[in-house]
Amino acid sequence: MKKRILTLLFLGFFILGCSQNNDSIYPNFIGQNLNTIENNSDWKILEKSSGDFNKDGFKDSALILESKDSILEKRCSDCKLLKNKPRIIVILLNQNNIEKAIIQNNKFIARGDEGGMLPHLEPKLSIENGLLNIYYQFTRSNQSYTFEFDNNQMVIIKAESNGVHSASGNFENDKYDFKKGEIISEIGNISEEKVETEIIKFDIKPKSLSEFEEISEWEITENKYL
Repeated sequence: MKKRILTLLFLGFFILGCSQNNDSIYPNFIGQNLNTIENNSDWKILEKSSGDFNKDGFKDSALILESKDSILEKRCSDCKLLKNKPRIIVILLNQNNIEKAIIQNNKFIARGDEGGMLPHLEPKLSIENGLLNIYYQFTRSNQSYTFEFDNNQMVIIKAESNGVHSASGNFENDKYDFKKGEIISEIGNISEEKVETEIIKFDIKPKSLSEFEEISEWEITENKYL
C-alpha cells in the first residue's frame, strides 16, 4: 500500500512538473538565422510567409513551427492535461541580408486538436503591405488576427471573427479595430437580408505578438474574446 501511494505521488509530481515547466522544451530561436531554424531536426515548418515588415525593401519572414514530438500541455485553466505537438510562431527581420529571428511566441498558435469538430486545425500565414495575418478556418467559423511592425514589435491592429450556427442559421460577425478602439458587430440569419449592426467601444491597450497567451483567452469586452 505504501509503495502504491509513493508511486501515485511520484506520478502526480511528474504530471504537475510537465504542465508547469514545459517552457523548457521550447528552443530559443531568437538571434538564429532562417537557415538554422529551417534545419532544426526537432521542429518542422508548418507555415511560412515572406514580406517586408519594416518597409526597408528587404524580405522578412514569419514562420509557424510544430514540434515533431508530443508533450503534456494544459492549455487553459479548465482544460485537461493532454498530449500535444507544440507550435511556435517566429518573426524574422532581414539584417545585413540575413534573416534573423527577433520575436518568438510559444503559446499563441492553436494546436492541431484545438479546432473543435475539425480533425486537425491548420493556421494560415500571410503578409500583405507589411501586415502579418494569422487565419484559422474552423468548421462553421473563422478567426483572423492582423499585426503591424512597430518599434521592433508586431502589434495587433485588427482582428475578425465570423461564425454561423448550423441548426438555426444565425450568424455573428465581429470586426475589431484597435486604432479606433471599436468592434463592429453584426448579427443576422443566413436566410434573411436583415442584419443588425452594433458599434461597441473598448478602451484596451493593443497587445504585441510576444504578449499573447493562448488563443481566445484575451477578453476585449464582455463576451468578446481574441
